[in-house]
Amino acid sequence: MGVLSVTIDDDIRIDAVRARIHAVFAGTNRLLGGAAGKQAAEVRQLVSALAAVGLGEDAVEVEGVRIETGSGALKLGQSALVQVVVTSPNERIADVLGLLSSQNGVTVERIEWVYDGFEASLPATADAMVKARRKADAIAAAAGLVVTGVKQVSDSWRMPLREVAFAAPMAFGARASAADSMDFGVEVSSSTTLGVHLTVEFEIGERDSSPSATES
Repeated sequence: MGVLSVTIDDDIRIDAVRARIHAVFAGTNRLLGGAAGKQAAEVRQLVSALAAVGLGEDAVEVEGVRIETGSGALKLGQSALVQVVVTSPNERIADVLGLLSSQNGVTVERIEWVYDGFEASLPATADAMVKARRKADAIAAAAGLVVTGVKQVSDSWRMPLREVAFAAPMAFGARASAADSMDFGVEVSSSTTLGVHLTVEFEIGERDSSPSATES
């Protein structure tokens, strides 16, 4: 008989599933960037330390190496700034920060939080569909009609990116032990808002008033 279009907008809070910790520390110009950068002594030391808390070599990514040269000439053994990213599950973030703080001259620039928006959107969209049907039933009943089916459904979800950017990078000096307690002054967990937008076109019609429909 007709079509009733219903729109639902829902917001839910979801937790980050892991973090990408961006850091810079002093290295030496023996090898340059990428996979080669992983062979630098400083990076190998970091990889070894992370293994102690259950993180494999693939948790460390060398984004680049910036050579410090005043003359413009490249020479073996010049100092370099190694840019690394350590991917950590939530339960290991404090451990990773502790390990980074135990390295000499490390600067933690920011923490990038990673969310699984797709998985979180599945139950959120299902809940939105339940609400859409309730709304459609109420509107149809007010008009003396009933929902008879679904003609079309469309959905989308949105999630803002979330990072912790420090007003001034966190520079750590060498510490006696990575296990020493330390107040980092930053979040070690994070959540954000995931928004779901759902539009459903319901088919509506008159109530079935035939004798068979009213039999008990």
